[in-house]
Amino acid sequence: MIPARSSKRHTPRHFLHLLLFVSAVTACVFGLRVTHGQSTVPGVKTDRAVYAEPALPALPAAGGKFTDPVFGSEIMRATDARDGAAPGLGTFYSHWPTFNCDSTRLLIRKGAMGEAILKGFDPVNFALTGSSETLPNALPGGGGPNWESSVWSTKEPDVIYTFSGYFYGGMKLYTYNVRTKTFTLIKDLGGLSGGQDYLRQMYMSEDEDTFCWLHLRAGENNGEPIAFIVYRRSVDKALFHEDATKYQGGVNEVHVDKSGRWLHVVIATKQPDGTGTRFLNLQTGKYQALVREVDHPPGHGDLGTGIIAGFDNYEDGISLRRLDDARRHTMVLRFQNERGVADWTNDFHGSMLAEDESWITVGTYDEPEANAMPDTHIFEDEIMQVSLDGSQRIRRLAHTRSFVDNKTETTGYWAMPKPTVSRDGRYIAFTSNWENSGRYDLFILKVAPDGAAAPATGPRRNSPR
Repeated sequence: MIPARSSKRHTPRHFLHLLLFVSAVTACVFGLRVTHGQSTVPGVKTDRAVYAEPALPALPAAGGKFTDPVFGSEIMRATDARDGAAPGLGTFYSHWPTFNCDSTRLLIRKGAMGEAILKGFDPVNFALTGSSETLPNALPGGGGPNWESSVWSTKEPDVIYTFSGYFYGGMKLYTYNVRTKTFTLIKDLGGLSGGQDYLRQMYMSEDEDTFCWLHLRAGENNGEPIAFIVYRRSVDKALFHEDATKYQGGVNEVHVDKSGRWLHVVIATKQPDGTGTRFLNLQTGKYQALVREVDHPPGHGDLGTGIIAGFDNYEDGISLRRLDDARRHTMVLRFQNERGVADWTNDFHGSMLAEDESWITVGTYDEPEANAMPDTHIFEDEIMQVSLDGSQRIRRLAHTRSFVDNKTETTGYWAMPKPTVSRDGRYIAFTSNWENSGRYDLFILKVAPDGAAAPATGPRRNSPR
């Protein structure tokens, strides 16, 4: 099997020189000193005080649990060396679900060669069930599956949508049944191929009808996408197959929202007309193109149903926008301490996989390339949830204890927390290298009842105004 090329989206922040200057002056004026946490009692925090990371709790074997000494959350270590040697195991990315639809199984990235394992999970008793199971690396039609960006079915707890990882297997979409251990071919997109072509980075709508990928060709375009594809299963048709090379710098990612109506086309390079990232209405074929300095295209974050929440490089926080009016945004969180002083050193990944979309779950980490920026030490290395109603409410749930400096295999991209939240909002999976322990592992946080992402009355869609 040829392992899929990693979709590492971790890129340095791009700040304007003027912004850096103003931030530095602000830091000098306010004298960014570290303040102490307001509460010494372990429990979910909702304030903006600085809570330093205490001594590491004793790390149990896989299946063992401990309590976060600051935020009071119960956390389980889900993997250890018995599941795989260093560099370790963890989540794939915050957009791709770790938990299946009823939270009875975990899809876990293993090592550095494209492998994945399954583990059983008991959501009632917060426990692992059974030993780990390595997923197959061969497809019936040849080649191997790309487990990175494979997606659990939203309806069938035994089914994963996956696809061939390299041109050896063609441009094929499959399902894999983890109970019967069988692959089923859903669609062969080989008719769109013009050479040794393959797919990368799959996303799927909530109803399992609309899928999208980047389209690559071995030996061409320096390993970057030559196109992107949107496929709709109900009409068995590629709705869009667009040339990615027509954009300066190419297309970094395409991501369909949960409704299957909108496509987020990530273009990192400023185009001659000043635009970059854009949103495609899959019903009308019309684009909304964002101007970087004016519209602040969202960075790390996630899409929900007709909405996107992501990092704002200009206002230093998390913005929310409706996809039917994507050029307007609302700031739902600013990375500021209790005195209103900004911290420019955090980056994060966000997950909106829960059925309730009134919160985004994020895992922060210190951005190594921003260490010269103003730093108040707020929200450092935390799992937290941010309300999307504009109230600036937060729920701070745990320290990740993940050390990131991008210098080694176990302190780089794959050691970033990249949390995923279960569909019912009761559990959060994240990666941690336990303060540079020499490996990273998967951890699962149990969300306290008063901090659950899903209300007791059932799932609820967020409808920002």
